Amino acid sequence: MKIDKVSGGHVPQTALQQSSKQPLQTQSATPTSEPAMNANTVALDKAQTELAQLPDVDMAKVEQVRAMLAKGELNLDSKALSQALMQFHTGHE
Repeated sequence: MKIDKVSGGHVPQTALQQSSKQPLQTQSATPTSEPAMNANTVALDKAQTELAQLPDVDMAKVEQVRAMLAKGELNLDSKALSQALMQFHTGHE
């Protein structure tokens, strides 16, 4: 028994016939102009420049959190922290 991908019987193959052996003509490439600068590009460049000038870590905030932890004013929920880390690094809990 022969199993075909198409149900309902045999599908005959058709022969490809080319009417001429001339090479296909390619469309002439029209020169494209440089993309125009728009407001979004300018705003993005400005934001990237300002961001590059900022420090990577806000050390004043780090010292504030350390002091609060040392005084017992800030409790650390290790379960919530571990879930947040897992979600950040794997995309799920």
